[in-house]
Amino acid sequence: MKNSKRFFYLMTLLILLLPASVHAQESQPELSLYLIRNFGYGGMGKIQGNFTLKIRDPLPELDKVEFYLDDELIATILQDPYEYKFHTSSFPDGEHVFSAVGILIDGTPVESNKITKILLSSSQSWSETQGLIVPLLLVIAGITVLGLGIPVLLNRKKDFVLGKYGTAGGAVCPRCELPFSRFFFSPNLLAGKLVRCPHCGKISIRTRASQSQIQEAEKKYKNEDPGRVYELDEQGYKKLLDESRFED
Repeated sequence: MKNSKRFFYLMTLLILLLPASVHAQESQPELSLYLIRNFGYGGMGKIQGNFTLKIRDPLPELDKVEFYLDDELIATILQDPYEYKFHTSSFPDGEHVFSAVGILIDGTPVESNKITKILLSSSQSWSETQGLIVPLLLVIAGITVLGLGIPVLLNRKKDFVLGKYGTAGGAVCPRCELPFSRFFFSPNLLAGKLVRCPHCGKISIRTRASQSQIQEAEKKYKNEDPGRVYELDEQGYKKLLDESRFED
């Protein structure tokens, strides 16, 4: 019986204390520190260039904000906006912790969250950038080769059916002015798809042709021999190579 009473008193005490502690935790003011990139490199926790430490949604009773790097004061801002602009070259390379402390009007300090970053030199950031760009260029080159090579391997010229242009739509060749289908997996270069004409081999960037453009090209296709072969001498091949440069 005594143990039951003790357990009851203990649970009652916990219930009474829990809301008070939760309320105290929720009412505790917080300072939200953000790191904004103005210009430079930033990725995988590493930064280089111009950045800004900023307090978002500052408390109304905030009097000033002190910004710290590894617990060392680097700036004191006395009015809103509470922000500090800096260049990473102003500090030593390596891992650092940014933080801030707000001082309320009554003198109460309010700590912010901490932001850990690795500061890079300009040469280090260039190496990091190259490590990202080179694989990206290789991927783009691979997509381009596949986009141009697959239609050739599939012999798109034989597969071409007048009036059927697939989900990517039809295009009109700027060289022979004949219609053809834009291959679905051809690279999309924003200005249009990078495609190869199955009739004359012209490589160009073509958008989806309008219905009237397709109709005009189909008339030309019907009046010509679509199975003709271009017989080119050495100069002709050079001309075809020059004309096969990418076009908008």
